[in-house]
Amino acid sequence: MNKIIPISLAVGISILIVVIGVNSLNFEPVPPVSQQDLRIMIDEWMNSSDRNDLEPRLEIMKAYYTFEESGQKLSDDQEGRVMLNQIRKMISFDIPKMELDQIKAEIRNDLREMGFNPKE
Repeated sequence: MNKIIPISLAVGISILIVVIGVNSLNFEPVPPVSQQDLRIMIDEWMNSSDRNDLEPRLEIMKAYYTFEESGQKLSDDQEGRVMLNQIRKMISFDIPKMELDQIKAEIRNDLREMGFNPKE
């Protein structure tokens, strides 16, 4: 019986050391939006009956800014270039640049709070 307590205590201390060690390492957080997520959002919008509705396009733009500000880039192939053109065309003429810049700044702050180091 006495031997079980020290072993349990040793196991508990070992687990605590591992947890503290893992938490002290600087792991990059998992990006909140992937290129595949963007592709799905764009495809849903493209198949929508009301493509002129600003709200879904604005959500795609926010998702793209989140993707971009979390340090990711669209793939450097035809799919990535087509997606970038679709994103730019769906929003660029309907929302003033100042409003888009404000959205990007808010996303940058949100990402900082999540542990990302967004580009400036």
